[in-house]
Amino acid sequence: MGAAICNGISRRALAQAAAYARERVVWDTPIGAHQGISHPLAEAKIELELARLMQQKAAALYDAGAPAGEPSNMAKYAAAEAGVKCVDRAIQAHGGNGFALEYGLTDMYWGVRIVRTAPVSREMILNYVAEHSLGLPRSY
Repeated sequence: MGAAICNGISRRALAQAAAYARERVVWDTPIGAHQGISHPLAEAKIELELARLMQQKAAALYDAGAPAGEPSNMAKYAAAEAGVKCVDRAIQAHGGNGFALEYGLTDMYWGVRIVRTAPVSREMILNYVAEHSLGLPRSY
């Protein structure tokens, strides 16, 4: 569920940033035509899609009654990391407007940022993967 929340927020933030980058014109050119705006958004989009694929894998395994602990943890981890990046990049693309309340991006940031910490922190996910997936000794 945490992965789904982050992925949804990420999609919204990137859609909003892309629309803004297409519409905002500076020096007769939309700001999205500049690689300094478009490349960070594209990179965030790639990470979002990777997180969504892991979420789909975890859901499919769970629905099939197969072990889903590893992919579920990985999906949450990937979605939280991608979510923070997507919203941060959306704020940056908006410049000063990224902090204006009417754009809602700062509210999105807190929504994705909390998933990095709760209900299971990223460090506990890394502990799980290290122990259960890689067979390393328990570290805590």
